[in-house]
This record gives sequence, structure tokens and C-alpha cells, in this order.
Amino acid sequence: MQQKDLDARWVKKNGINHYGYKNSICIDAEHGFIRRFVVTPANIDDSQMLPMLLDPDNQDNYVWADSAYSGQCFEDLLSLGGLESRIHEKGSRNYPLSETAKERNSVRSAIRACVEHFFGGMTTSMGGKLTRKIGLERNEAWWALKI
Repeated sequence: MQQKDLDARWVKKNGINHYGYKNSICIDAEHGFIRRFVVTPANIDDSQMLPMLLDPDNQDNYVWADSAYSGQCFEDLLSLGGLESRIHEKGSRNYPLSETAKERNSVRSAIRACVEHFFGGMTTSMGGKLTRKIGLERNEAWWALKI
């Protein structure tokens, strides 16, 4: 007998449809330890998880993230928490990045590469960011055991 997961959702990533959940993670950039994680249905945008991922006990005042987290609302949120943004800058169709912004992104990429290695490990050893247990609570419990 099959069960229908009422919490899971569809998302298209790199042209491939996925059904289930995904995990957003806050990682200590210096040591590579997971500080916090949030499991959500797959269709929830990663950028919506930023407030839940920020760790007030973190001694580092910098937040390193990709351009999905760029924007004034995120800058305001970080400044309210006394944090300094190291979020990648994003260009657009008619407003490409300046050479200075490209250089800043290059420096930020060197730090973020350490964190991205963790996601590579998740993909190879844990099956990736997307999970397929039935129910949000089971997925959260599964990640808590894995991490």
C-alpha cells in the first residue's frame, strides 16, 4: 500500500523535476561544522530560510552566501543582527557586475569553496540536498541523525 506525502512538493532544478524536501544549512566556515539546518518542502526558496539559519551564538560576524541571498532586505536583516554581509553580488541583464564587484565575488568564492565542499559530500555520501522520507517531521529527524 502506498502513502501520499501531503507535505512534499515538486521543484525543477537544472531542468530536472524533484519531489520531496530539501535541507538548508549554516556551516562554520572555519571548521566546516554544521551550526544549524532547516528542512523544507522542495519548492521553498533557499533565501527564505536565512532568518532561521543565522546563529546568534556564532562568534564570526560575517555571513558568506551565494547571490540567492543578495538584496537590500537581506542586508537590512544582517545589519539588525550585527552581522556583516559577505554575500555574492548579482548582476542582471542590463546591469552587469563591475570589475570591482567581480573581484569581491572572487575573494568571497575562495571562502565559500570550503563550505561548498560540504555540499559535495552530501551529494556523494548522503544522497544530496533533496530527501524523500514521508512527512516533514521524518525528514527533519533523518537529517538530525545524519548530521
